Amino acid sequence: MENQILINPEDFKDKKVILLIFGTRPEIVKLFVLYRVLQKSQEFYPVLVNTSQQKISGDILKHIGLTPEVVLNAIPNRSTDLNQLTAHLLTELNAAFDNDSVIKRSDVSGIMVQGDTSSAYCGAMWGFFNQIPVFHIEAGLRTFDHLNPFPEEFIRESIGRSATLNFCPTNVSYDNLIREGIRSNKCYVVGNTINDAIITLMNEGLIKDSNYNGDFILSTLHRRENWDKVTDYAKILNKYATEGSDHKQILHLIHPNPLVKDSFDKVFDGKYPVNLIVRDPIHDYFEMLGVVKNSYSILTDSGGLQEESLFFNVPCGVLRKVTERPEVLGKNARLLPFDGTKVTEFLSESDEYIAKNSGKLNYTYGYGNTSELIYEAMKNFYF
Repeated sequence: MENQILINPEDFKDKKVILLIFGTRPEIVKLFVLYRVLQKSQEFYPVLVNTSQQKISGDILKHIGLTPEVVLNAIPNRSTDLNQLTAHLLTELNAAFDNDSVIKRSDVSGIMVQGDTSSAYCGAMWGFFNQIPVFHIEAGLRTFDHLNPFPEEFIRESIGRSATLNFCPTNVSYDNLIREGIRSNKCYVVGNTINDAIITLMNEGLIKDSNYNGDFILSTLHRRENWDKVTDYAKILNKYATEGSDHKQILHLIHPNPLVKDSFDKVFDGKYPVNLIVRDPIHDYFEMLGVVKNSYSILTDSGGLQEESLFFNVPCGVLRKVTERPEVLGKNARLLPFDGTKVTEFLSESDEYIAKNSGKLNYTYGYGNTSELIYEAMKNFYF
């Protein structure tokens, strides 16, 4: 296939070809260290497959210094229809590894998927349907509510059942899988590869200093189940920015989805309060980590920001009914309703947490060796 011109068949001779399928920025962030580990191995030939689910996934690649070996065609008009996206991705995977491709379906020894995106779901289903071993990274996260988050909760349940091996971040996620009847010899507690990424970037000196001072609140909102709450949230930020007693700046990274952006903007009619900075998402992950690290506190519905804020011990208000990352609760994070009073109370109480934990790193999700543990488990599986 034309997209596989970077692959030389001699390179994967006598090696296990492992596809690492991704389509969003969080996925490639959580896969790049593992990709490096497998690249250096004698046993495996890793192949990065970019599904093109989101444009943002292409931006992070140049900052990490990776070029995917396979790039699928993007769905026309970037449709948000889950039926269309699922059908498109499965069809594209069939075409990418057909009998005319450099790497044929029969050459693939395993498929790695990360998290709970449509790309992960389709990668896992394609592997399962073709009887190729599937390995799920960040397995076992649960809210026990199929509508929160939607459709991610169903996706990760489905991948967990179809996966050959499940790599769990903590004992909590491991126990979830065991309760669902998944055999213990298919589940490993290895930590979360987000800590691999952050620690690697710290050691390589690649995390950039933030252009914002430490007295700002980082804000994001994008999840599908919160699309009908965007207007309410914009009103909460507007009130805090105009009436808040501490006058901290709010840096809101507005999601490019028109449904989210338009709902947010209509509250302000183009005139943002002086203390509210609204900008596009920060595609440079090195810069984004610097922003997270230097935030006073964070308001978000993002799963990734829950993990990153915990590592840097930044107070995090989770704008969701429930989280699949209960490890953060009772530490740096708490669940918040879309209620201005509750949000203000959380922000006002952040000072106490910061005083106790400023400058400390939290290793709940591992010490940066998760990718190595996955590699060792892979060797044990195949050899």
